[in-house]
Amino acid sequence: MRILGIVALGAALAGCASSGVQVTQEQAQSFQVGKSTYGDVVAALGQPTTTTMSSAGQKYAIYSYAAVSSRPQNFIPYIGPLVSGYDTKSSAVTFAFDNRDVLVNMTSTQSNLGTGANLAAGAPQGPTAQPR
Repeated sequence: MRILGIVALGAALAGCASSGVQVTQEQAQSFQVGKSTYGDVVAALGQPTTTTMSSAGQKYAIYSYAAVSSRPQNFIPYIGPLVSGYDTKSSAVTFAFDNRDVLVNMTSTQSNLGTGANLAAGAPQGPTAQPR
């Protein structure tokens, strides 16, 4: 009974940390190439995490996001270090604008990565896991 209580406490304390600006596929696709402007994107999504200018005058607004969550089994006494792991979910959406600040292209990258030690090495677990 005591072990169940400890496991429940560990699940409740499972840590999560995130940084950046998360942009969903729906949000990214709501902007129209040739019509939307840099101002439209910033007004809807906030300031980008990175802005880059090319020598040709193109501006790139990049919205990066990463979240790391600790797996509940990390908190099991004695066993936790053998089966510990973390799941990382990240995304990057890049909007390219011409020298008039009009959208010319958009790319999006999404990833889910599971990192485990010892017996827990492998794919992400839980709600962010994708079938293979």
